[in-house]
Amino acid sequence: MSRIRTILAFLFSVVVFGAVAVVAAVSLGLLAMPLASSWPGWWGRACLWIAGVEVEFTGLEHLRGPGTRVLVANHTSALDVPLVAALAPRAPLCLAKKELQWFPGFNLMWWSHGQVFVDRRDPARAAASLADVVARCEASPRTIILAPEGTRSRDGSLRRFKLGAFRLAVATGSPIVPVVVLGAGKLMPPGQWFTGPGRVEVRVMPPVDTAGWTEGELRARASALEADYRRFLEG
Repeated sequence: MSRIRTILAFLFSVVVFGAVAVVAAVSLGLLAMPLASSWPGWWGRACLWIAGVEVEFTGLEHLRGPGTRVLVANHTSALDVPLVAALAPRAPLCLAKKELQWFPGFNLMWWSHGQVFVDRRDPARAAASLADVVARCEASPRTIILAPEGTRSRDGSLRRFKLGAFRLAVATGSPIVPVVVLGAGKLMPPGQWFTGPGRVEVRVMPPVDTAGWTEGELRARASALEADYRRFLEG
């Protein structure tokens, strides 16, 4: 039964991704931002419901209010995508690894909504992508979403945080909003194509003010937040 529900959730996602991409393209991009701010929330919740995943959200008030913010979340499962989408932050601007540009439906939606693929293997291109994100946030406040670990953990343990999220926060003068996902890796670990029914907890933590941070202290700041995550995940 769990395999059937996972397949249905996947097919549902492909249809939704394709549909919103077509609408965004037909509108010549005029509906890209309104769509990006509205449909991910209901898609994420519906996808999780179809897959039989029950989710408890806490701290959603920390994603409300004006201004740009950098949302960071630990990454252990493919379920993290609908889980973070279900938070429905305002004006999301998501960063994903370049390899996902070959994922059917998802790639069309990503491009049509002006989201960002990052080439992690090419430092120059990665830096250009981050500069593009900063320019977009200067034009209009956004909620930047990315995984500080850079890629999905293969064994469920927290990986060392990279500095991209912290540099973006400093460059945009924005707070960092930590999001802790608990239990997703057990339901659908890397290498497993199907999720079993179960419960996941998503905690949105209070924003971390980055005012006054300098480049030289970013590694220490990243290590401190990483330590906080370890305490949350182990406690």
